[in-house]
Amino acid sequence: MKIAVAVIHGIGQSRENFHAELANNLCAQMAIVNPSVKLYVEGIYWGDIVNRLEERLWSRIRGKPLRWAKWMRLRPFFVNQLGEAIAYQAVPRDNDPSPDDYIYDEIHRRFAVCLQRLSDLAGQDAPLCIISHSLGSIISSNFFHDLQCNKLTPKVSEVIGASESRLVHGKTLTHFYTLGSPLAVWALRFKDFGVPIAVPAPPLQGLGIGEWVNFYDTDDVIAYPIKPLNERYKKVVTADIEVECPGLLSWTPLSHRRYFQTQAVIDRIVHSLSTLQVYYEEEEEEARP
Repeated sequence: MKIAVAVIHGIGQSRENFHAELANNLCAQMAIVNPSVKLYVEGIYWGDIVNRLEERLWSRIRGKPLRWAKWMRLRPFFVNQLGEAIAYQAVPRDNDPSPDDYIYDEIHRRFAVCLQRLSDLAGQDAPLCIISHSLGSIISSNFFHDLQCNKLTPKVSEVIGASESRLVHGKTLTHFYTLGSPLAVWALRFKDFGVPIAVPAPPLQGLGIGEWVNFYDTDDVIAYPIKPLNERYKKVVTADIEVECPGLLSWTPLSHRRYFQTQAVIDRIVHSLSTLQVYYEEEEEEARP
């Protein structure tokens, strides 16, 4: 059985192969738990998209007289960490046309391109699992909200509309994992904290498969439970699970960077994905003449 897994990073990620270690660990664990399941893991890297904007900003303000100059080395850090969340907005900048316009669109288009790669590898009907970290969980939620509500922007529609793959159209989404997610804070933008995406996807509702699990470390000041946001989230989110991220500084906010290395996260994802085989084998059996 083939399962498509897309991993999307959060703030402050500069490596295009950010997902490599997690992909290896997931595949190695699956080989032990259920060797008949093959995972195809792809990363959705978007850091370079916002980096262009951050570099333009920093080039304009670098060297300007600023108070507390001794802390100047921290300024690029805050531009990077906070700038990415601010830049990712579905707001056009009509008065400043440039290749950096519509960051929201550019990131979502890359998301769609990754789904097409996964479809080519795992198959057009392969179950889809999304693993999202930090701001990546907001990006993923927005992407599937736009997809499920038919509110895609032209750049994203161009990619998805050209594909006949059910996976690319989000119809095979079964699993959604949010790691160190600030979705609860993002939900302040909406009345009664908004409406969650459908997990599993609407065509798979009521079949008893899939899950949305939110992992958070209590030392991570960016991460929050999301199930208590409202009754809709309470129904859709399977569980908020507290984990302890590894590392010497796991007791500090730096735990935010260590979810991909957390064994409890890997174990839960692999175990849940491994059980999909039973359902799909039953489906194939019923489809045989």
